[in-house]
Amino acid sequence: MQNILRMKKYNVPCPCMLMLIILARLTTSNAVESDISCLRSIKEHLEDPLQTLSTWKFDNISEGFVCGFTGVRCWNDQENRVLAIQLANMRLRGPFPMGISNCTSMQVLNLSGNYLSGSIPSNLANNLPYIVSLDLSNNNLSGSIPSRIANWSFMSVLMLDKNHLTGQIPQELSKLTRLWKFSVANNRLSGPLPILSDATFPAESYANNLELCGDPLDACIDEDLVGLFLSGFEVGCSLFTILTMFFMLFFSPRLIIRNMVSYFKPMKKIKRKKHCLIPRIPQILVVDVAGIKKKKVNSPIPLSITCNDMFNTKLTSMEKFIRRLSLAELKMATNNFDNKNAIGYGNMGIMYKAMFPNSLLLAIKRLHRFDGFVKDFLLEIEILGRLRHTNLVPLLGFCHERKKSFLVYKYMCNGTLHQWLHCRPQVEAKKMDWVLRYKIAVGIARGLSWLHNNNVLRVAHLKITSKCILLDDKFEPKISNFGNSIILMNTSGIPSSDCNFLVPNANPSPYKEDVYSFGMLLLELITGMRNNPLTAYRCGLDVCVIDEYLVGQGFDEEIYKTHKIAESCIRDEATTMLQVYQAMQAIEISRNEITVDVEDNEGDF
Repeated sequence: MQNILRMKKYNVPCPCMLMLIILARLTTSNAVESDISCLRSIKEHLEDPLQTLSTWKFDNISEGFVCGFTGVRCWNDQENRVLAIQLANMRLRGPFPMGISNCTSMQVLNLSGNYLSGSIPSNLANNLPYIVSLDLSNNNLSGSIPSRIANWSFMSVLMLDKNHLTGQIPQELSKLTRLWKFSVANNRLSGPLPILSDATFPAESYANNLELCGDPLDACIDEDLVGLFLSGFEVGCSLFTILTMFFMLFFSPRLIIRNMVSYFKPMKKIKRKKHCLIPRIPQILVVDVAGIKKKKVNSPIPLSITCNDMFNTKLTSMEKFIRRLSLAELKMATNNFDNKNAIGYGNMGIMYKAMFPNSLLLAIKRLHRFDGFVKDFLLEIEILGRLRHTNLVPLLGFCHERKKSFLVYKYMCNGTLHQWLHCRPQVEAKKMDWVLRYKIAVGIARGLSWLHNNNVLRVAHLKITSKCILLDDKFEPKISNFGNSIILMNTSGIPSSDCNFLVPNANPSPYKEDVYSFGMLLLELITGMRNNPLTAYRCGLDVCVIDEYLVGQGFDEEIYKTHKIAESCIRDEATTMLQVYQAMQAIEISRNEITVDVEDNEGDF
């Protein structure tokens, strides 16, 4: 009795209450350990060239120690429970960190502007049930959008733009009733759009994908309705033909007989050879409804030349420069354009890797919509079909069938310069040392100066970026993507495909645009920045803006001289590409490490 009174006096908890407290402690402890494991996994599995995660040290396991990590916010500073991970624009590289699913209490995840690859884990929504904001934009993610994202009932922000996502947008996303910020632009998505809670999402949220349809884009085409329309059209044509024949047979026999007699009347003054039939073309009849009369029309009917006629004529004329391929050949080489063979995506179309029967490896660009890229298609054929140079991508063929257009190039096994500067793992990126970068820059300058000064077609490219520079097996640069170019002088005597492409007596400003873009490209090679290399120009060259892979390689003086050339390209209106190429060639010769090729064919300078 005294013990019972003592327990009441001191409010000693009963055994059940003690058990609940112990379980709560264990649950909290497990949750904290899970969050620490989550952060540790991110640091271990991602390359961190900027050493942003250097503050993430796990040797001091105390309450709230992770709350001081860069980019990490906790629910409160007294416990290691992660509320948000925000690591945007930190140049992190590697596959999507699977361990991130251990931060089970997290609400905000922002990994945008990095170089994450792989697919979005399908079980992410199950493991992170409280996510409110997810931003994975501007990465290298591929695969489809998981339909389980719809399980995030509290989701208000979903940004997946500027990746390489394929397939359809899951219709289940219509369950996200709280969504107010959303974008899947610049991917490879297709199919109908889901009906989201907020119908005010602009078309820009879906821009630059394959074949998306639905509000606010073009309406989707119902295949059943199309089939029904075609069936009705065929029936209508048949009925019209029958009625026309009935009318001609029973209401206009006189007209038919006259026409037949006129048609088969023997021709005079023409000696017919054996097995040679020359039919006589009947006279054009003008029927007068009041009294059926036949009038001779001697003058020919003027025919207007349609745009389609001009287009087909141009393609035929270009067949003497490059080969015209059939759609069946291209389908066979790409396994019917299987997504597994897709190697690149751009505003104009998708690039596929193709293997032809003779084991020739080529690249095929499939245009998204032909009616939107007629000019680009013709310009690409016009320029690359007639110009051949070491630093221009070789165009080997084209195809146009069933309102679908394709361009066939030589396959470049090393991809684009942009991929090597910004998207490669750290081990591979180190291969892009200064000697190789400078070799690439000299090749681009050589190609541009030849485009500006050759004796066949003088061309201003107008859109030189690291994305349009392809690299072959020896890292020789090849300029591509001429869809925005201008032909400034045509000295070949062969008509251009469209008078709008040719700019006679043009001032040198289009050439200057190429010079300026090349200067920006030089800064990108020096700094490794893809978003704003102009910082290096405005602030002057400093160790802090030079790409970390170039520091301490012994080429500081050469980098400084190249930076001066870039400044001249950007600042000096009088600078030409030929002057730039000659200046860069002089630096290369003075270094005396790379042999300069002086070609006497087709215009190397």
